[in-house]
Amino acid sequence: MEFTFFRFGLLCVLATLNCCLLNGQTKSNNMLFQKIPTSEYDTAILYYSEKAVQGETVEEVLENSKLLLVKELAKIPAEKFRYKYGPRKWAVGEVLQHVISYERIMTERALIIAGIICSNYQYQSYTQSSTVMGGKYKSKVDLLNEFLEVRNETIRAFKQLDQDQLIKVGRLDGFKTSVRMISLCISGHQVHHFQILKEYYKVL
Repeated sequence: MEFTFFRFGLLCVLATLNCCLLNGQTKSNNMLFQKIPTSEYDTAILYYSEKAVQGETVEEVLENSKLLLVKELAKIPAEKFRYKYGPRKWAVGEVLQHVISYERIMTERALIIAGIICSNYQYQSYTQSSTVMGGKYKSKVDLLNEFLEVRNETIRAFKQLDQDQLIKVGRLDGFKTSVRMISLCISGHQVHHFQILKEYYKVL
């Protein structure tokens, strides 16, 4: 599956976001977000970034997001990980796999914009197929361990960047964004999907 869900989601909410901003609604109260000038991003990026967990630095936002996910995941019974709230919907485990997959992709794209790695990544997202390991569905513990491994790699990746690299601006699916705004998108994307688990799956 081509990695198009991020662009699709952004396009769907762009008009709504612009309307809200024009009507004077306040932006996120995230301390890092408040430091970032609007010259570093297009309004479409706000869909996830405004939902980011609190923090004053990139590392703090990602660490706090990690602690929140571990805390919320502990509330979900292991037997619920293959539960779907409707036909053609992801199972709970697939939602978490999607969060992990998104983070891998976005971290790589942040490093591309920062100039750390070359732009040769084939942007793809995997959900159901990658929740299977050794012919069996990944367990809650499997997915938690995978998330922690990826999040720790993400934190290490962003920690290696200096301020000039963090504020460097590039294009993300056609939209302007800085490297540090991508870290807020990673956190906000996680929050977004766990809100769905709470509201639609009723597992939180």
